[in-house]
Amino acid sequence: MITLNKPITQLSTKVQRPEIELLVCCSRTHIDPKTAERINTILQQEIDWTYLMEIAAYHGTIPLLYQSLKTTGKEAIPKTVLTQLQNHYHTNASRNLFLSHELLNILKLFEAHQVRAIPFKGLVLATSIYGNLAMRQFSDLDILVKQQDVVKAQELLITQKYQLEVDYGWQQTFVHSQKPDIVVDIHWELTPLSYFPFKLPDFETLWQRSRFLTLNDESIIDLSSNDLLIILSVQVARGVNEDKVSLAQMCDLTELLRIQQTLDWEQLLQQVSSLELKRPFFISLFIVENLLNAPLPAPVKQAIQKQIQIDPTILIYAMRAQKQLFTEIKSPRIIKLFFQHLMIRGPLSRMPDRVYLVWQFLSFTTRLVITDTNQADREFFLLPSGLSFLYYLIRPIRLVSRYITNSKYR
Repeated sequence: MITLNKPITQLSTKVQRPEIELLVCCSRTHIDPKTAERINTILQQEIDWTYLMEIAAYHGTIPLLYQSLKTTGKEAIPKTVLTQLQNHYHTNASRNLFLSHELLNILKLFEAHQVRAIPFKGLVLATSIYGNLAMRQFSDLDILVKQQDVVKAQELLITQKYQLEVDYGWQQTFVHSQKPDIVVDIHWELTPLSYFPFKLPDFETLWQRSRFLTLNDESIIDLSSNDLLIILSVQVARGVNEDKVSLAQMCDLTELLRIQQTLDWEQLLQQVSSLELKRPFFISLFIVENLLNAPLPAPVKQAIQKQIQIDPTILIYAMRAQKQLFTEIKSPRIIKLFFQHLMIRGPLSRMPDRVYLVWQFLSFTTRLVITDTNQADREFFLLPSGLSFLYYLIRPIRLVSRYITNSKYR
C-alpha cells in the first residue's frame, strides 16, 4: 500500500505539440465553453495540419475532429483542410452505411440457421452511442457467437464468399473473396484469455441482458448499458497493456458515460467486483475522466481514489496510457511482461509475484542475450572474428539504446 499526502485527482496532460492537444480537445461530441476556449487558443499557434490529420486518422477520430472544428474556431482553419476533413467524413459515412447493410445480411443469415449472434464494437457503437453512422471509424465487423456455433458461423460465411484468414484462438478473421475491404471478425471470447485473462460475462449472460437497437430501420441485438460499459473499459485497459492505446476507444467510453447518466453505479460496481475487473475498470475510468472530462458521479470518483491508495497500479497504468497516446513507444518484451504482470497481479507485494517476475525476466534475457544475436548487433559495433563472443554483451546495450531512441514524439 502507498500513502499519498493528498488525493490524486488528475494527470498532467502537458504535451509538446499543439496538434496533439488540439486533437484531444476535439475528440468529443460536446465541446464545453472551457474546451472551446482552449481550442481557439491552440488555433492561434502554428498548426501542422498534415500532421494533425495523420494522427487523427491513426487514432480513428477524424469524424470527431471534423465536427468539432466545423463548429469551433472554423475561421482559423484553412479551407483546404476543412474540405479534406469533410471529404473524409462523407467517405467514411458512405462506407459505414454499406457495411451496415452487410452486417444486417450476415445477422439475418445467422438467425435463419439458428445461430444467435451479438454484433458489437465499431458499427454498433456508431449507432448506439453516437447516434450517427458517420461518427465512428472502424475497419471490420465484429460479431460474438457461442463457441459451439463457431463452426456453423464459419460455414455460413463461406457460403457468402468469405474466406478464413486468421484463427487467433479466441476470434477468427474472415475476408470477402470478391470485396477484400469487407472484414468480419467472429468472436467467441471478448478478450484473449491466454495473455489478458480477465473473464467477461459469458454469451448466455450477455444475451439474457441484451436489448434491441434499430439499425437502418431494422432491429438488432445490442449489449446492455452495464455490459457495454464494462467491455469498453476492459478494451481501453487492454490497449494500454499491449502498447496499442486508442483514442477512439477512449472516446467511445466517454460518450457512453455522457449519454448514460442514469446508470445504477452501485449495481455496476458490484458486478465489476464479482468479475474481478476492478483494476482494468478503474484504470479506464481514471484515464477518460482526466483526458476527456468524462462525467463520473462523485461516489465513483471517490471509489477510484480509494482504490488508487490500495492499488497504485491504476495510476501507473494511467500514466503509461497517456505516454503511449502522446509518444511513439516500442517497448521491449520484458517491459510488456512487467506491465502485463501489473495488470493481472497488481503491485509486487507478495513474494510469489516477485519470484514469478524475476523468473520471466531471467528467461527472457537469457534467450535475448545468448541465442538472439543477429546482423544488427554486428553492424552496431564491428569486432574481429576472434572477439565475436563479445556480441553477446553488446546486444543488450544496443537494445536499450534502440528503446531510448524509439521513445520520440510522433
